[in-house]
Amino acid sequence: MRERRASRLGSPASPRGIAVCFFALSIALTAGRAGARVLPEMAPLELTLAAGSTLGVNGAPGKGGAAASLGLAWPFAKRWAFGGALFAQDLGTGFTDLRDPNTGALLGTVAEIHRWSFGGEWRAEATLRQTRRLRWLWGAGFGYGREERDQRGEVNDAVSGVTASTAGTVLWQSPNGQAVGASVAYRQAFVDREADRERPTRWVTATLEWRWRAISKD
Repeated sequence: MRERRASRLGSPASPRGIAVCFFALSIALTAGRAGARVLPEMAPLELTLAAGSTLGVNGAPGKGGAAASLGLAWPFAKRWAFGGALFAQDLGTGFTDLRDPNTGALLGTVAEIHRWSFGGEWRAEATLRQTRRLRWLWGAGFGYGREERDQRGEVNDAVSGVTASTAGTVLWQSPNGQAVGASVAYRQAFVDREADRERPTRWVTATLEWRWRAISKD
């Protein structure tokens, strides 16, 4: 996997780049809703918003952090759905002591090294069991992501590669098309570690989910 150094001109992890990705997905949602009106026989799209934290990061600093994702899924069979998602996951922040350069006195602690990962993936999801109010799901994803390391806000290392994930989810469904629940996922990043042996390649995310699906009033 090829490694690339980030420049001062910016990187794909800039806030502008993330905003463009989320804007593109919102366009897809709008188009999907319009298509559902044109083709009423199609099953409605399901929008998923998830937020939580990363756990069990195998690299350094490896302390985990916040995690979020935005996804769309198209049900194409009774128990199957397929779609795409964008994700952003904090992989940890390392802290160091801040000392007075003259006296050596401890002044406190400051963030020194930070890592995070972001990207997009295709997802397939199967409904394992469903009742009137509960739905048990299992899914898998395959896509492309990027990891960045920054020191006090300046990116000094970055690498991109294929990612794969799998997740189990439990949802409580309401009659109006909304659902809330919890999900636990495992992600593997296939990135080169030759240049940086502390680069994370696998981690777990635990998130709370909110889902919405249009319900026909006919």
